[in-house]
Amino acid sequence: MRDVFFEEVSKILDRYTIQFKGLTTGQHIYNLDVDNDFFAEFENSEISGGHLEVEIVLEKHSNMMELDFFIEGDVEVKCDRCLEPFEIPTEFEGKLVVRISDSIEEGDQDDEIWFVNSNDYELPLAQYIYESICLSLPIQRYHGILDTSEEDCDKEMLSQLEKLSHHDDNTEAKTDSRWDKLKDIMKN
Repeated sequence: MRDVFFEEVSKILDRYTIQFKGLTTGQHIYNLDVDNDFFAEFENSEISGGHLEVEIVLEKHSNMMELDFFIEGDVEVKCDRCLEPFEIPTEFEGKLVVRISDSIEEGDQDDEIWFVNSNDYELPLAQYIYESICLSLPIQRYHGILDTSEEDCDKEMLSQLEKLSHHDDNTEAKTDSRWDKLKDIMKN
């Protein structure tokens, strides 16, 4: 049973693998859809779901490939204020260079440059796509950002936060009168 589960998992992420062996030199275009099943494959993800379109323009040369990524759609994240899930639009444009070489030196490694062996025949892009989507998200995520509705924020949670912030203000206002006497000493 365990092997069947892992076969299903790999089938989901296999949709984001490009077979490059045998491709002719020139441009090749791939259109992929990212959905909830894709995000479910990444544990502890800040993204709980989404629907995005990925266009990959692959330019194949004799000893390298250039991949231009265009990602656009909506992802579901939690609001930083009320903790309710909501959808925000996101888009990403990026370039990845893949060099085909049998000799890879330590200093040659880079995030935007991948190296593959001449015996390799496919590029697993699921992790790259996932990380690109994550990097395209704003640092703060809350209702009202990126043309989302601020009205969708959980009113009850906002009310509780407001009460707690006023409670903190009142706590600071109450000071011990002994400190006031010590302040007077400093003035003299």
